[in-house]
Amino acid sequence: MPVGADGFRLPNVNEREAKNKLEWLTGPGQDEYCRTFIINDEDHTLGNALKHVLMQNPDVSYCGYTVPHPMERKIHVRIQSEKREALSILCDALKDLKSQNEAVRKMIKDEVQKYREIYPEAGTRDQS
Repeated sequence: MPVGADGFRLPNVNEREAKNKLEWLTGPGQDEYCRTFIINDEDHTLGNALKHVLMQNPDVSYCGYTVPHPMERKIHVRIQSEKREALSILCDALKDLKSQNEAVRKMIKDEVQKYREIYPEAGTRDQS
């Protein structure tokens, strides 16, 4: 399974063509304000973080996620709101999660840089 420079698994060409990253269920109990989204090629890592961000939104009356089967790399995210469309709420939550991720990444990078300035010999171990 190929891995990109950032450490994430890269889907092969057939996987990209076969399915969209985001889909949603249709039928009874599904409307603009109450929807179940399917996010393909994800697992508990995104599901739990996304649920946490969604629950901080005052417009969300309910949210939760499930992994339908351990062998399938997809999550179902349920969002219910009385004030805003669920898709809009999901997009905002994903943007918030991305900005939080970027902030943590920057903090780690800054701390590693500080450590290397204090202990320059720590990064120059003999690799033999």
